[in-house]
Formats: sequence, structure tokens, C-alpha cells
Amino acid sequence: MRTAFSRSAAFAALLALSSTAALHAQSPLCTPTAPPWASNNGGTAGGVVFYDLNVASAVRITGFDCNLSTANANVSLELYIKPTTYVGSQTAPAAWTLSGTAGPVTSAPAINQPTTFVLASPVILTPGQYGIGYRVIGSGQRYSGTGVGAQVITSTTEMTLTSGAAISGLFTGSLFSFRNWNGCIHYTGAAGLYPNFSATPTSGPSPLNVQFTDTTYTSDPGGVTSWAWDLDGDTIVDSNAQNPLFTYNTCGRYNVSLTVTDASNPQASTTKNQFVTVDPQLLVTASFTVGNTGALSRQFTDTSTGSPSVWSWDFDGDNIPDSAQQNPSFTYPAGGTYTVTLNASNACGAGTSTRQVVVITNDDCTGAIPAVAGLNGPFSNVGATSSLSFNCGGTTDNDVWFSYTPSCNVAVEINTCATLPSFDTKISVHSGTCGALTQLACNDDSCGLLSRVSGVAMTGGQTYYIAIGGFNGATGTFVFDIIASATGAGSFTTVSPGCGGTGLTAAGNPNIGGSANFTMAPVQGLPLINLGIIPLGIPICAGGCVLGATLDATFPGATFGGAIPCDPLLIGATIYTQGIDIGAVGGCAAGDPIVLTLSDTIRTIIG
Repeated sequence: MRTAFSRSAAFAALLALSSTAALHAQSPLCTPTAPPWASNNGGTAGGVVFYDLNVASAVRITGFDCNLSTANANVSLELYIKPTTYVGSQTAPAAWTLSGTAGPVTSAPAINQPTTFVLASPVILTPGQYGIGYRVIGSGQRYSGTGVGAQVITSTTEMTLTSGAAISGLFTGSLFSFRNWNGCIHYTGAAGLYPNFSATPTSGPSPLNVQFTDTTYTSDPGGVTSWAWDLDGDTIVDSNAQNPLFTYNTCGRYNVSLTVTDASNPQASTTKNQFVTVDPQLLVTASFTVGNTGALSRQFTDTSTGSPSVWSWDFDGDNIPDSAQQNPSFTYPAGGTYTVTLNASNACGAGTSTRQVVVITNDDCTGAIPAVAGLNGPFSNVGATSSLSFNCGGTTDNDVWFSYTPSCNVAVEINTCATLPSFDTKISVHSGTCGALTQLACNDDSCGLLSRVSGVAMTGGQTYYIAIGGFNGATGTFVFDIIASATGAGSFTTVSPGCGGTGLTAAGNPNIGGSANFTMAPVQGLPLINLGIIPLGIPICAGGCVLGATLDATFPGATFGGAIPCDPLLIGATIYTQGIDIGAVGGCAAGDPIVLTLSDTIRTIIG
């Protein structure tokens, strides 16, 4: 009997689990194009995508998957809700309630891949019709379907989504319809006790009378049976009424907590921090800006509201105050990412602002990193600020700086065309000094979205400055290549003919900083390359072979050459080069005391 009962109980438990799973098996609710995350359009960052949601049974929304336009960005989500429908309220901000937030998170590495947002606090939707609006800060949202007639309706057991529209700003800007949101809603059934409340007003001068309204949801048919309110954040219960009225007499920001019970669920509590603000004109909201004053130096400016009288700055995230000035400056020991915190206060209380400050040593011209001919990097412009606007292809933001000093006069190409950059780069090249620069060249798109400037004339010994940034604020990692070609009036000229079929070719750039290379072919015997500084043109045998120049230096082998030193004293120097193939027939006639062939003689003038 015990065995049969155990088996029956186990079977009943499995049935119960199966029923529970079936209840929530529809989550998430996904639009037809998510997955496979297929989109053909997208909105602007900070714009809102709308749809209507008909809720058949109470749900607890926990998060969303969204298709975003920007890869690997720092993004946040705002969820706006209103009763009935979004239609007619796309440009009516007062009709909407900010009901949930998520992030910041890092978006997916490419478009048409999901970015997951988990709500900071789940949102309860009871049965009814709602207008829904999503706003993603830091990226536009992808969607599909354009034009009238493209509307999509999709359902689960608990909810039905009817796609809607998009707008370019936060309830303002250009309106587009229909637009089919590309995403998923994650939710569970709302079984349980979920405390919540609203209040009005939540801000004003003292004495401030605030009416609180309980909006708790419970699945218990008997409803909520008790309420305990801490209305001023001192952990002492101030009221057991369902909807209390409370008077605040002292300036400050107050946390409000509500604890509720019902007959079937565990006791539950919720706290809304700094929910009520009394005398907001006297309260400090801390904020600050950061400006570059050097490669490692930063100027911090207090922009707090509420007239703070005391400031405490921590510039390096070690929780030790570094300054009590209102607008201090600070020099970091090295480049890196630092956490900066400002605590600003007055008699009514304090406010805190924290942000990441990226210190890049070459964020401006004065900290330019020396570059060399060839590949340089990898480098990053993530966290860099904008030093100037490039006069090509729109504005440039987040530029980092490099210097290049050629040893000779050169024509330079600089490019980011290597495969490493993952963003739309821009390059600008400047002469002069930091603070007094002259733009010589600028490029946005040359090799796809990557950049190349070519033929930039540079004088040997002079320093030039290169700024590399992203189009309209794009950031990422990159390498860049400097290709320098010597310039001048150097030349190769054939001045006397060869004999016997041996030839001599010249290649390279015969200017200081360039190169000169000579090759003799064909070769039959023992090859030599002769260099002379005086032309001769003297016949040396009956075969008509002519010695082209003095024998000032002779090198074995069929090739000779190399780099020309970057010495201005060499400009205008003339060298004569001739190939000699000893023992080769076809040059000097039979019976001559020597057997050889001679190549043409080439005159090289160094520029």
C-alpha cells in the first residue's frame, strides 16, 4: 500500500508540475521576426517604438530581448506604459508613465542579434489593454515592415501584441507607422503578493502633504489584509492605513517602504528610495563635468544644483577624498579608466554623482604619441574626447593624436585600411604646433568606411600631427599605416650603350631617403657592378665596348643598391653605374686581350 501510494503521489506531483509549466510555457512572447531577428529598418537612438498589449491574465514582466542598431554599445532601456492604446498618444508625454528601467548593458556584437534587458523591478500587468513604448538610450532599435498594411499581431495564452509605430525622439519628432517591433517579452504568471504604491505630490515645498495610494497586486481572492508604511525612511511604521496622508515638514529626500500581507502568501515589502522630495530648491543634486587640460591632467567643474556648500571629490576610486574644492584640477599618474565620485552637500542633505573618466595620454595634440613609417598600433579611441572638427564628411568625435617626423622630404600616405578597425574612422593631418595647427589633408571613407589620405607633402625634420577619430562619435580599436615616399628631382638616365647583350636596369626612388637598386642581366661569366663619379665613354676593345665611367668602386655580383642616406649634402650628387661580365662572349671581338661584355651606363642624379 505504501508503495502504491508513493507512486500515486509522485504521479500527482508530476501532473502538478506539468500544469505549472504549461501555464508559463508561452513566455517569452516574441514578434514573428524575433527570432530569427530579421529587420529591414531602424530608428534613432533615444526614439520610442510603440505597440498595444492586450493582457488576458495577470503577468509579471521581467525583461525584454531587443534588436539594436549599434554593436557593443553601452545601452539602457526605459519602459513606458499607458492605459488602453498608444494610438493618438505618440506625442503626448503626459499620457505615459515610466514603469520600468533596465541596464546599462553591453549590446549584442552585431545587428539582428538579441540584446537582453532585465528590468530592475518586474512590472505587474493585470488583465486589460495597454499602450507600450520602449526607449533605448545609446542605440536605435531595429524593426521590420514599413507602410500601411504591414501591421503584425502575435499572441500567447496570456497576452496579445499588436504592432504599432515609432517616433524619432522621446514622445517627439518624426512619427513612422506601421513599425513592427523586433523583440521578445519575458514574463511569468503573476501568482503571489506584489506590493506597490503611488503618491501625489512627490515633490514640493514644506510643509508637504502627500497622499499615498496602495496599488499592491495579490492573486489571493481575499485581497490585501494589512498595510505597514514607513514614510520617512527611519524604519519606524508611520501608518497602517491602506492609503495614508502624511505631512513632511523638513527639507530632504525620503525613502518610502510598504509591507503588506494577505491570507495565502508570505508577507512582502517594497522600498522606493528618495521617493519624496521636500523643498527641492534647497536640495543638492550632484553633477560635474570633466575637461582636458593636458595629456594626464583634468579639470573638474561642479555643476550641482541646490547650492551645495561642501564638496568631497574622489578622483581615483580608492574611497579616499582627494579634494574639498568646488572646481579642482587633478593630474593622473598614468592613462587608464578611473571612477570619479563627487559628494556635494548642504544643510538639507547630500547628493552623489559617480562616473567613469577615461584618461588617454594622446587625447589631445599636446600628448601626441610618436608614430613611425609602417604599421602603428593597435590603439583605441574609446573614451577619448573631441579636440576639433575635421572639414570632411561631417563632424569627428573621440579623436586621438599622433606625431610623425620624417627625416627627409617625403610624400606620405596614412590609412586605417587594415582589417582590425570595427568602426567608421576618419583621419586628419596637420602641420604647425599644438594650438596653431593647419589642416593639410582629411578623409572619411576611402577603403569602405575606413580612411586614407595620400600624397601629403612633408618636409624632413618637421613634426606633423595626425588625428584619428570616428565618424559622428564612432569608437573602437584600430591600427594605421604610414607609407612614406621620398620626394625630389632625382633621376635615372642611360648615357652610354652596352655591348654583348648584357643589360642594366635601375629601380627605386633616387632621392635622399629613397633607394636606388641596379640589376644586370643576362650574366654569363663573372659579374661586377662598377660605380664612378666621372663619365668616360672610352672604347676598351675592337668590339666597340665602351667604359662608361671611372672605376671608383667595384662590387661583385649582378645586383647592387640600397637606401640613400637622408643627408641634404647628397642632393645633386651624380653617380655612374655600369655592369661588367668578365669572361662573357659577344662583347670584345675575338683576339682582344680581354673577354667581357659591358652593360649600358646609367647616370643617377640624387634629388
